[in-house]
Amino acid sequence: MGPLVKRGLSLLELLVVLAVLGILGALAYTNYSAAYRLRAAGTELRTFLLAARTEAIRRGTGVAVVPEDRGLLSCVDENRNRACDPGEAPLRRFDPGGYGAALDLRSGFSPGLRFNALGRPNTGASLVLRLGGRSLTLCVGMGGRVREVSGDACS
Repeated sequence: MGPLVKRGLSLLELLVVLAVLGILGALAYTNYSAAYRLRAAGTELRTFLLAARTEAIRRGTGVAVVPEDRGLLSCVDENRNRACDPGEAPLRRFDPGGYGAALDLRSGFSPGLRFNALGRPNTGASLVLRLGGRSLTLCVGMGGRVREVSGDACS
């Protein structure tokens, strides 16, 4: 009889392969999780903006969307100053911190934007969500349409 041929993997080789697969899986999950959270935050932000626009049309009056300490606030803007003052009814809040994201609102006028009774904003605006090294930009056009663009600028 010839020499005994050994086939298969040793326990050590199997453990090394499993460790490498575990590390690759953890990296893929982290990347996927951040992309998923950013996409979910973008969907909620789009819903928030469309709800503010719809509420302005439904009520026949202006609705302001202004930065708040943790995100955005929409309210009925009775005195037309594009701000949510005491006594004006708050409608909804958007907090990107729940997703671990940061928000940057850029509009033509400070402090935020205002949808009129026809659902049109006083100015175009871009809202940039950032999470890790990723970003998602929503643009509000002069007709009130909210769209997603690549990059950080609305054109």
